[in-house]
Amino acid sequence: MPEELKLHINQKIQVAKENNDIWFNSIIQDTGMETISIAIPYNKERPLVLYQNEIIRVRVVAKNASFMFSTQVIGLVMDKIKLYQLAYPKEIIRIQQRKHFRLQVISMDVEYACQEDKSKYNKGTVIDISGGGMKLAVSKKIRKHERLLLKFNLPLQNKPELIQVKAIVVRSEKAEPDREIYHLGLKYENITYKEQDLIVRYIFERMAQQKRLC
Repeated sequence: MPEELKLHINQKIQVAKENNDIWFNSIIQDTGMETISIAIPYNKERPLVLYQNEIIRVRVVAKNASFMFSTQVIGLVMDKIKLYQLAYPKEIIRIQQRKHFRLQVISMDVEYACQEDKSKYNKGTVIDISGGGMKLAVSKKIRKHERLLLKFNLPLQNKPELIQVKAIVVRSEKAEPDREIYHLGLKYENITYKEQDLIVRYIFERMAQQKRLC
């Protein structure tokens, strides 16, 4: 059975504003049928200031999976300490289980170049994508262990974000016997936290959209 997320008191969470990828650490202090209350989130010594009706994203890491949800700030309340009160999320989306969750993609192009020849970029098409890598369809054979430079735009809801990252080919196979189409399994190398968070945010947005259409 897939692991389900149950929000509970003293659960550690991370909070980010809707269109920002700076995450702040917090902890759940109280839960109810319609609300949850969290401690003021901090990133090192910097507190996160939230306003009534603002939409935020929350990330929770469980034993074998990671989860995300969006919710609305109801306001600031005072218990023994100051707390932010949030609306209980309508949907919680599983984004990862042990390894990075892979999202099947329709119509996302990537420009790629071999690191040995950075001046010549070719076009490929993303088949699926995760925070750790992607499967890419290309029209020329590329050997396993080849290192590539990737450039692609993530079509986020707020605005497209350009990702430029290095990757290594971990699998290379011919996809169709009668056509020069190859599928490459790529693993990102030295990807930054910001780039990885943008990719995970894109996956989260697409999964939320797909759930609403069901």
